[in-house]
Amino acid sequence: MAVTVRTWPLLTVLGAGLFLVAVDATVLHVALPDLVRQLRPSAAAQVWIVAIYPLTAAPLLLPCGTLGDRFGRRRVLVTGYAVFGAASLACALAPNVPALLAARAVLGVGGALIMPVTMSLLRELFPDRRARRTAIAVCSGIAGTGSVFGPVLGGVLVEAWGWRATFLVNPPVILAAVVAALRRLPRSPPGRRPWDALSALLAAGGVLGIAAAIGPSGGGFAAGAAGCVLLGLFVRRQRRAESPLLDLALFRRPGVPAAAGGVLLVMSTLVGLGLLLAQYLQVVLGLSPTAAAARLLLVLGASAAGSVVAPALLERFGNARVRTAGFALAAASLAVPAAGGLASPWWLGGALAGSGLGMALALTSSTDTLLTAAPADRAGGAAAVEKTGYELGAGLGTTAFGSLAAAVYTARLVVPSTVPDAAARLASAGPAQAEAAADGLAAGVELLSAARAACTASVEVAAAVACGLFAAAAALSALKRPAV
Repeated sequence: MAVTVRTWPLLTVLGAGLFLVAVDATVLHVALPDLVRQLRPSAAAQVWIVAIYPLTAAPLLLPCGTLGDRFGRRRVLVTGYAVFGAASLACALAPNVPALLAARAVLGVGGALIMPVTMSLLRELFPDRRARRTAIAVCSGIAGTGSVFGPVLGGVLVEAWGWRATFLVNPPVILAAVVAALRRLPRSPPGRRPWDALSALLAAGGVLGIAAAIGPSGGGFAAGAAGCVLLGLFVRRQRRAESPLLDLALFRRPGVPAAAGGVLLVMSTLVGLGLLLAQYLQVVLGLSPTAAAARLLLVLGASAAGSVVAPALLERFGNARVRTAGFALAAASLAVPAAGGLASPWWLGGALAGSGLGMALALTSSTDTLLTAAPADRAGGAAAVEKTGYELGAGLGTTAFGSLAAAVYTARLVVPSTVPDAAARLASAGPAQAEAAADGLAAGVELLSAARAACTASVEVAAAVACGLFAAAAALSALKRPAV
């Protein structure tokens, strides 16, 4: 299919759904305090409300991505839009925590149908690699900036209408996207290869086990081991199948393992640290949800800038060099909050902008590597690999960085001796809970000061860990630079 002037507006149709899917991974970061006041979930339920969406989507990405290859990508995309829109409405109307959790899980199903098919459509609509790189940069920028824009949108909507409004914005946009997709997107012919349902179940079960191991409840060794066994059976079946669900030769191509790891690292940091920083800006610096979200716009702007310049950089320097540079820039930027630069708006602003730019370069180059490595008729599998890293990264970032920050906060919190035991237990649950515990106490000021200091320390440690991971990724990428 030749690229024409009419092809580029199709990115609006694809980008609308992709943007909402990315936004919903983080939109509750700023809205969570308002949700907690209304529904009163437990501390564990709060984490699950945020994490269940990406952890539900992750196991379904490979089956859903390959469904598009087999049954037609437009059909699967429109189905995903419908599921996502209906689940968004259910989230907005949820009367209690169990209903919200169930609706968020269905939202993850819709996202799993949308994401890999959207990216594989780029392989179909833009066969020319130069044009495809630009399209990938746009969609990767939409996905990355959508994750960052989630707290911004959440802050504005919460202050105006409350947390339920964060979900009510989705159905009208999704409805418009469905109409535009049916009118504008070409009908994808069904693939000739059979769709292996057993392979799909093995893949979903394997990723689900790993997702449960890293999830908020900490499924631990048993869940992780079960997931590894199922993935082992999946790999064995793919090697023996005449028409495998996923061509494992993809992972032997230059740069593909590094690209998959890059997506996982970028998304875990972007989502995990984003949640911690949104909390820090509100609890420690005392900013309103809107003001806190406005600070995070620096990441959004830098990510957008990275998506604009990425195609030219990829054309000149190649994917591997751009990915390495992105890792290095993110590591250098995250060193600032790790070293105690959180309190300064200038230092923090520079760190947010630099990390956003670095992550955008790494994400775009990684996505281009994965999509280009697969033939057009199997682009859904490659896109599913990329989006599995995306969603597992979001879930891993929320739980791993959240658990690390919680452990540091608890270890660093020094509760004044005059604080009652009940208030001390509440304050130890987190900095937001410490605000409620301090209300009306004679030692409330001292308790709040201690909580803010512990919260600052927890964010600094999390930033230091992320900095170290990006530095290691940059070093490994530089030592063994693939040809793409």
